[in-house]
Formats: sequence, structure tokens, C-alpha cells
Amino acid sequence: MGFSIQKSITLFFLAFTSFSFSQVIIHSENFNAGIGTWSSVSVNDATDIWTPTAGYMQIDGTGGADDLDWLISPAINMDAQTDEFFMFDYNDVNAGNMIELLYSTNYNNGGTPADVAAATWTNLPLRLIDINATSCFTTLFQRHPAIDIGAITGASVYFAFRYTGTSFVARRYRIENVHIDASYFANITPGINCGPLKTELHDLIVTQTDRIRYTSSQYDVWDALLHTDTRLNDAGTATIVWDMFTDIPAGTGEFEYDHCTNRDQGSCPGGEGNCYNREHTFPRSWWGGGTTLSDTINTDMHHLYASDRSLNSSKSNYPPGMVLIPSRTGSNGWLMGANASYPCTPATGSKRYFEPIDEFKGDYARTYFYVVTRYQHNMVAWQGNNSQGACFMDGSAYPSIQNWALQELLAWHAADPVSQKEIDHNNAVYAIQGNWNPYISIPGYVYLVWGDAVGTPCNLVVLPIELMSFEATPRRNSVHLDWVTASENNNDYFVVERSTDLKNWEEVVTEDGAGNSISTIQYSAIDYSPIPGQSFYRLKQVDFDGVYSYSDLRSVHFDNEGTLEFFPNPVNDVLTIRGSIESIGEVKIFDLVGRNLTSQVMIDYLDDEVIVRMSGLSADVYLVVTDKGTKKIVKR
Repeated sequence: MGFSIQKSITLFFLAFTSFSFSQVIIHSENFNAGIGTWSSVSVNDATDIWTPTAGYMQIDGTGGADDLDWLISPAINMDAQTDEFFMFDYNDVNAGNMIELLYSTNYNNGGTPADVAAATWTNLPLRLIDINATSCFTTLFQRHPAIDIGAITGASVYFAFRYTGTSFVARRYRIENVHIDASYFANITPGINCGPLKTELHDLIVTQTDRIRYTSSQYDVWDALLHTDTRLNDAGTATIVWDMFTDIPAGTGEFEYDHCTNRDQGSCPGGEGNCYNREHTFPRSWWGGGTTLSDTINTDMHHLYASDRSLNSSKSNYPPGMVLIPSRTGSNGWLMGANASYPCTPATGSKRYFEPIDEFKGDYARTYFYVVTRYQHNMVAWQGNNSQGACFMDGSAYPSIQNWALQELLAWHAADPVSQKEIDHNNAVYAIQGNWNPYISIPGYVYLVWGDAVGTPCNLVVLPIELMSFEATPRRNSVHLDWVTASENNNDYFVVERSTDLKNWEEVVTEDGAGNSISTIQYSAIDYSPIPGQSFYRLKQVDFDGVYSYSDLRSVHFDNEGTLEFFPNPVNDVLTIRGSIESIGEVKIFDLVGRNLTSQVMIDYLDDEVIVRMSGLSADVYLVVTDKGTKKIVKR
């Protein structure tokens, strides 16, 4: 999750620049007063559509052919702010992930099936849980992770939930608390760094919109972990707990914990791999162990992770660090043990630390940075609670961390950049409690607050580049890639990478950087062989010394129909289909009942487009068939 400037993303290595907006909620709808500002459109059966019920919207697939029912927002201006995120609560009362979330920039708000069909709709990625099939959940609403929509532009953008269940299938969905937030970091003072920046970040993230319970029949930490610490198993056949203590990122064979059946209920047998529990990365004894709702840190999901119970017990309240003499080694290489070069001395007399595997070192570093920022006001009081905590904390609001631990965490942060796992975790936690981990959102804040791993003071840190925008735009037979930098320092080159699964990445193109620059530079490249369907692009920036960092992702949907352009739609008389003659092929026109009306129009085949003159057809919806697929066109 990068945060954007000028309708774009900020790289993980952002050099801070000026924001001119304030944090806003640009849309909110709880359906407390019926359907509110949204509209319901049914393509097949208007007798059973999205309807308001007890403060939420509901669709019930048991009563008719409800396979294309739409719930559509009002027009939303996406150009008036930056860094927008879409959120909602949902419940599948019966079963099954049978809804989609889409957006359109050309919907005419007509409210008829023809109007909906004529618009271009793009899917947004959802991370839905089949609540009804999850035995340890009640029928409570779940909070969908925040969805980054910062790349969407337009003064009139429509968002829509579409029910996709087939007719007479028992699927019921409920939607409530829809909201779009924007510009979270807008009020941070431009150019600020060191202690003052940490204080401003504290003042921003200290506010949480909700405080969940640790253990409860209501929404609690166990429930939240199903949103924050979840992944598919390696076989792709089951959703399992994402446990950093035992996960093997580059291999297979790790333990597969089920969120419900493998919870630690107090009777878990000893040994690794038997159950999971809830790890306080910042140990309870360090802050005093409070467990009431007023002790926010006890349920702060930014530092709570699912963890193997046995290894979490061995971790105890030891600080993070490099282990030289292991006393316990986990199945994925996790370590607990001694390092004589560090200063901490527990009551036992031995110096013990825990060390995660390399793939998760940055995760832990940015978690600790979050805690000492979010709870900066507690640092002085907490320093004396526990000997291990006292060795990690320095008892001050800034820098808050003892120098030996700070240098280690800075090295971990540099060596293990922000991953998609962290982005997903951050997005899920924001939807649950309403604040971000700023060091995942904008990782460059780490250096601006504390300096870097090679000893550069925070007030002298110069980060590699200031990225103003990065866009991936599908065209006829290619994807155009454009990015703009406002400044560059020690920048060797860029690599644009592409993936279909967010795991395996391939290089698309390499472009030389400017080295050092303080002026705006525009870069362009083209992917001439895009992958059909959904794919993701990211920008990799590499310094002359080989250090690299990644941008946030851009999602592109490139399909057969999408390689052609149809305009205008709706059409009064002349429809243009733009694309090569080879890709368009023969054009035919049908009505919605399947009658071939091609003889009633005039078709001109040109070099790179086809002109269809439709004046002989009455106002209606028609199907335009090409070699690449079928497009619905509204004739006025």
C-alpha cells in the first residue's frame, strides 16, 4: 500500500514531499435510512434485488434469477484528493463468495439494465471469507480489508457490488458501513524529520476508530487474525494461518494451521506444529500486561500476529537480535539463543534474543518502529517494567530504542523491504481499527525518523528518489508504463516487473536512471506482450551500490475485448471500433434475442479501425461481435 501524490503512489523509498490536502472521508453510507444515495438495478428479476433491511443492504438468491443484481454508488469525485481506500462490512448468511466489487468511469447513472450493460466495469480485488462455512465465526459482519483505489481517476466514478449467484441457489449477502477514506498523511509537516516527525506520526496514528476485544463472543483478536494473517496453502487447496514462526516462503512442508480447529484453547500439546496462538511482538511484560479495553496495545493488531504456540513460548519476552549460539531452532530456521555482543542480561544470567528468518526480519523491525511511535507517550513509564524491555527501550520519547537494538532493526528494515504480506496486513488492520503502520505505508519514514543502517543521522538522510507517479495503462495490444520522478539521488536504473500471482515476477523492461537530479523527469516504456487477464506491475529502483526498493503495485486487466476500443458508447449513429483489421476480423450486429441485423447497418473496414453506421437501427441495446469477442452497445 503506497500513498500517493498527484493521483499516484509514493515509493517505499519516498523522500518526503509536500501534501496539500487533509485526511477526509469522501463517501460514507450505512444504509440506515434505506438505500440512501445508492441505487439497485436487477438485470434479470426485479422482484428480488438489493434491498435495505435493518440498517444494511441485503440480496437473497433463494427467490429468483438473481445472477446479475447490482448495487451502485452515486458518482464520486476521485480527483479532489489522494490515497483513497475503499472499505465495507459484509456477511454471507448462507454461504459462498458470490459478490464482486467493480467501478466504472463511464456509467451514465441511468439506472436501467441497458445503462449498466453499456458501461465499462472493472473488477477490484476482494479478500472475502466464507463466514457461514467457518465454524469458529458467529454470523457477525466482517470488516473487509481496505482496498487501495488511489490509481482510479475521474470526477464521476461509480462503484458497484454485483451479486453473481445463480438462480434459486441459497446465497444471501449483506453489506453495510461502506466508506472511502483519503489523504491519511496529509497533515504531516513538509520537510520535517527526526524526533519532530516521530511525534507528528504519533499524533496521527494514536487515534483508533475502534478497539476490539482480546477474547470475546463478539469480534475479537481471533476473528481479526482471519483477516490479517491468512494465506492459501502451497497446494492452493485451503486457507491457512500465515505464521512467521514456521512459514517457509521459498519451500514447502510447513505446518498448515486451520484458523478454527488449531487455535490454542489451553490444552495444546507441547512441541512445534500442534496449534497457534496470538503473539504480542512487543511483549506484555514490557508494557505491564494490561488487558482491559483501555490498554489499547493488548489488542493492537499492528503488533499481534498468529504464531506457533511452542515457538512463541520460547520467544518469551526476549528482544529481537542476531542469535550466535542457538538454544532452539524452528523448522523454518527461526532462532532463539545467545549473542554475547548484545547487552541484555535476563534474570537467568544468560543473554537471550529471538531471530526470525531473513524473509520476515523487516516485518518485525517495522512492527517495533510502529509500537514505539504509536505508544511514544508511554515510553518513559514502560522502560522500567521488565529487564529485557529496559534493555530494548531507552526510556525516552525519542529515539525510544537503545542504540544497539536500533541499529539492528535499521539493518533488518533495509535488508527486507516491505512485502505484499505486510501491505495486506496493514490494509486489514486499518479496516479493523482505523490507523496505519506508517513505516509500511511509507517505509522511507524509518530513515527520516531514525537515520539509516550505516550511521547517517536522520537529519542528513537523502533518499534515492522522489516518485511523483507510476501508471500502467492497457492499450490495444500493449500496456503503456509511465512514471515521473521529482528528484533522484544515486539512482542507477529502473526495472518494471510483472506478475500474475504476486509471487512470481518477471522483468518487462529496464530503463537507466538519471543518477542525480533535482528536476522533474518523465519515463516511459511499453509492454508489447501483456498477459491476458489480470496482471500486476511494479517498479524496482536500483542504486549504484546495488541497493534496491519496490514501488506499490498497479493492477491491469488485459483481455481479448479490452484490446479493442469501441466509441462512443452510447452511440447516436456512427460507431468506431479501433484496432488492427486482423484483431477485429468480420463485424456482425445482433439484437439481444439473437437476430442477425448486420444487413441493416453499413460497415467500412479501414486500415486500423472499422466504422459501423447504425442510423438504420432503432434505439436499443445491441451486440457487436468481432473476432476478439462481443461488446454491448447502446444505440440512442
